[in-house]
Amino acid sequence: MRTILWLAGGISVGLGMVSLTVYGFDQPNGEVSANFSQYGYDALPMLTIAPAGYTGFLMVALGAVLMIRANATAWKQTGGY
Repeated sequence: MRTILWLAGGISVGLGMVSLTVYGFDQPNGEVSANFSQYGYDALPMLTIAPAGYTGFLMVALGAVLMIRANATAWKQTGGY
C-alpha cells in the first residue's frame, strides 16, 4: 500500500508541476511570452492564474499529502533512524 501512495503522490506532484509551468499562468491578451514585447518587463502584475493553474496547485498539494502519509510511519521500520 505504501508503494502505491508513493507512486501516486509522485505522479500527482509531477503532473501538477507540469500543469503549472505550461498552462498555469495567463495574461489578458494571450500568451505570456508574446506579451512581453507589448508590455515590457512590467507585465508581471498582469499575470493571472488560469483554471489549469488551480488544478496544478491542487495536484501538487494532493501529491504531497499522499507522500507524507506514505512516509508517516517509516521511522518504525528503521528503529528510529
